[in-house]
Amino acid sequence: MFDLHTHHERCGHAAGTIEQYIESAISKGIQVLGITDHSPYFFADEDHPFPGLAMAKSEFARYVEEAVQLKEKYGDRIELLIGVESDIFKEHMVLYNQVYRGFPLDYVIGSIHFTSPSLILQGLDWSQASEEERMAEFRRFIELMQHAVQSDWVNIIGHMDRVHRGNPSFEDLYAPYIAPLLKTMAGRGAVLEVNTGGFRKSAKDWYPSINIIEQAYHYGVDVTFGSDAHDPLRVGDEWEEVRQTLEQIGYKRWVIFRQRRPYYLDIHS
Repeated sequence: MFDLHTHHERCGHAAGTIEQYIESAISKGIQVLGITDHSPYFFADEDHPFPGLAMAKSEFARYVEEAVQLKEKYGDRIELLIGVESDIFKEHMVLYNQVYRGFPLDYVIGSIHFTSPSLILQGLDWSQASEEERMAEFRRFIELMQHAVQSDWVNIIGHMDRVHRGNPSFEDLYAPYIAPLLKTMAGRGAVLEVNTGGFRKSAKDWYPSINIIEQAYHYGVDVTFGSDAHDPLRVGDEWEEVRQTLEQIGYKRWVIFRQRRPYYLDIHS
């Protein structure tokens, strides 16, 4: 049992310390736990421009250092993997890659939360926006997703359809792009995360949708699991349900990462 997507108090909108997540994982029988808090806004002039969204730039080295220490402390009880959930901004792809290369990360989850550095904390209300605003937002989103799936420093694509999901017009626009994105992922070896929620709004709101997961299987895209827990109690949420669903779709294996290299686990065990 594993969970590759968790957060903690450094990001400003999650509860609990890294150690509390580890203790919770151990209590649930999880053998492998990934620590992946939100990346700082490395491009910003300020050290901590958005305290409620991500950690400060000055905290990133301490974050990794703490995870390394805990990896050693708990090494006989659980395998701890060190990662980060990284924002994807086309203007700063090189910068983020350079930063991550300087740390002993096992993997990077690439996720889209905002479509531009200038639009942070200005999320678009898709249901109320004008057609022009929706199309501009959608074009930015697709461009970022293309950067994510093509980038050799992104190991896992996080919550692939979370942005504006639930709005039929967005889903209709997105549908023709999904197969090409998945084909690119399969060719490069990028992995699709099945994410059971984070701050989800409904009890069965997995990301991506089952339709996308089935297409991923068709195109040969490997998958992994992440709870996106923002509270220690949620570590590993619905792991067994996801495992059974993937098995029914046809998956025989799923993936974890060590030192930026994929390792395959039998999905039946």
